Parts: sequence; structure tokens; C-alpha cells
Amino acid sequence: MSPSNAFKAAVALIMLLIALSKPVFSQSFNPLISFSVESCSLDVALEKLFADYELNVAFSKAELSDIRIEKYSCHYKSVEDVLADLLKGTDYGFKRIGTQYVIRKNIQLQQDPPDPPQDPVVPVKPIKETVQQKVDTVVNRTADTVRIYDTLTVIRTVMRFDTVVRVEQVEKTDTVYTVKYKGLEIHWPEFRDNGWFVSPSMAFGFPRFGFHDKLLADSGSVNVSPISAFSLGLDGGYKSNRLSVGFSIDYHSCKYRFSLEQLTFSGDYYVNDTLDTYYVVYPSSGDTSYYYVLDSTYVPLETTRHSYRDVNRLDYLGLGAFATFDFWKREHFRMFVKAGATVDFLLSASGSYQTVELPFHGAISRAQANPVKFSYYVGLGAAFKVVKQLELVPEVTFRKTAGPIYAADFPFDLRMQMWKLKLGLTYYF
Repeated sequence: MSPSNAFKAAVALIMLLIALSKPVFSQSFNPLISFSVESCSLDVALEKLFADYELNVAFSKAELSDIRIEKYSCHYKSVEDVLADLLKGTDYGFKRIGTQYVIRKNIQLQQDPPDPPQDPVVPVKPIKETVQQKVDTVVNRTADTVRIYDTLTVIRTVMRFDTVVRVEQVEKTDTVYTVKYKGLEIHWPEFRDNGWFVSPSMAFGFPRFGFHDKLLADSGSVNVSPISAFSLGLDGGYKSNRLSVGFSIDYHSCKYRFSLEQLTFSGDYYVNDTLDTYYVVYPSSGDTSYYYVLDSTYVPLETTRHSYRDVNRLDYLGLGAFATFDFWKREHFRMFVKAGATVDFLLSASGSYQTVELPFHGAISRAQANPVKFSYYVGLGAAFKVVKQLELVPEVTFRKTAGPIYAADFPFDLRMQMWKLKLGLTYYF
């Protein structure tokens, strides 16, 4: 084979391979298709026809976008029949030119003329455009996790020849990030817990007594037992960061039960009685002697029990100083330790005490109690934010009184210590 003939055979083989590589669908100019579309504009329907079967349809999108068509569906119809159905009732028709269908206004359908000779194909550089549309969608939510997926729609114009447009759409879905669900969140206001403050409060106490009776005898007993303790107070001071110092004034009252048991005895002895008297005179001496006839009577033993009950009360006005330190602090809650001391001034004393004579009890006077006593305490507390400048403050403290409550010459020695539960409101200026 000559070189020229070999070259011609190679060119023919290449052209044959290119022709065979095209879709079989493109070899048939009027194939049978099945097509369906929802109610939409005419340009959308023609674009779907291209997307489903790669039919080259040339049209003006601006003109056809205003024409609405109803829902359409067919099975095994030719392409030209489908186009005729879609354009039915409009002022538009179509004409096949080569491998294209051209949509024009007021055009008469004609039989396909014989294919004109093909002009040499001039390569045209495609015009590429990219449009991105991003949509975030929450697709999975568990008790503590929210997974958010990102849907990215990429629309690319692949090639534009005159009025022929080929469009490709790609959708990608990826997990973008995972967010831990924190549960219920309370949006607390901005709190203020520094500066000058006042804190009104009330407290209930549970006292315990150290008791010693100075007049205790085998025939009697005295007992005291605490009933209740109550106080109203007002604290004021200055707080800086975790440390606060201040002064306090309070009124507090303590009640306790006084009980007395005393036994007295009488009788258990003999009483002599004179039954008769006689005398004898001695002549020699002239003396006279008197003689008595006696008898005795037994007096039996008698026991008497004396019992007495009363409620004693002590009222004081206290002046003190204290300091607190926040050992644990959060935005809306803190815990602190507290220490302080007070000087208590006696306001009143009432009740009873034992005596050594009947009726073995007497009324307490204010002069029998110590007019001033010293107390110190330590405690643990917390503060809950209520509003911007207000805290709810519960506390528990242990308080001990130094020295006896009553004077040294009182019949019994009484000392007190006490647990207190306190609730207050702190306001910051």
C-alpha cells in the first residue's frame, strides 16, 4: 500500500471511531421517548427535555419563560410529537435544522429538507460560568449533639453556541461541623456583687446549755432545757472581689424550760405527855419532892413533794463585726466562709429559779443576769443572684457564749452554745 493510501485509511479509521463513540441516541433524529413534566414555564420544560435526552433545542429563554404549560406526560412518542404537544396552543412552532430543533414564533412546520452539506466545524471556545448556592440544613439532633450538614449546589454553564445552551448541575452534601448541645441555658443578667451593701436577715437557733446547780441536794433536782432562739438582724459593709467585711446589729431572744422537784420530810419522832403529878414531903428535912407520871406519842413520817415548771426568757441587743471570704464563685452563685464576734447587751430577763426555803422558787430579776456577754461564731454560707443588685443568702453558723449567763451569786451556772440557720437578702449599692 502506498503511503498516501495508508494515510487515507488511517483518517477514515479515526473518523469511524469518533462516529461510533457518539451516543446511539444522537444517530436517531426523531426517536421515541417517554417524557413527563409538572406544571411550569415552557423554557423549563425544554431544558428538562435537553437534560433527559440531550436534545439540542434552540430557543429564547426570555420569550418562553412567560408561557405556562400544564402538567404533561407521554410514553413512547417521537421527539417531534412531544415538541408539538408542548407548543400546542402557543404562537410558537419548531423546525429541525440538522441535529437541532429551532423554536420560533409564527413558523410553519415543514418536512425536513435533505441534510445540507456540512460546513467545516470551527472550534469555538466554550463560555464557562459558575453559580453556587449554599443551603444549611439540620438533619440530625440527639440529646446532646446537633449535626449540621451543608448542601452545596453548583450550576455550571458548560458550553454556549449561539442559542444552544448545555447546563450541568452538581449537588454535594458534606458534614460541615458538629456542635455539642449544652441543654437548657439560662441567660443570667449582669450581676453586681462588689461595693457597699446592706443585708437584713432573720435566724432560728438550736441552743444547748452547760448547766450546774449550786444548791443541788439529795432531796431535790433542777433541770433546764432549751426551747427556741430567734433573731432579727441587719448587716452592712463593703465587698471587694472575694473578701467582705462589715458590722451587724441584731435583736435575739432565747427561751428555755425551768423545772424543779423538791422533797420535804416531817414527823418520825415521839411526843411526851404528863398524865399525873404527885409529891412527897420529908418531915425530918422539910423537903418536898415532885414526881410525874409520863406517857409518849409517836408522830409518823410525812413526805411532801414540791414540783414547779416555768419558761424562762432572755432578750439581748447585739453589736458585732464580721468578715467573709468567697472560696467558690460563679457568675450567679458563690459560697463563702464567715467569722465574727458580737457584744450582747441584756434587754430583759424573766422566769424562775430555785431557793432554799418554801416555796423553793422565786422570780428572776434583770439584775441577776449578766448585763453584757461576749459571743463569737464561725459559719458557712451561700449567695444566689436574684436580680442585678440583690442576693438571697442562706447561712449556717455555730455560736458560743463566753462565760456564764447569770451572775456569780445566782443559784445555778448556765452557759450556752448554739447552731443557727440564717436567711438574708443582700443589696449592693
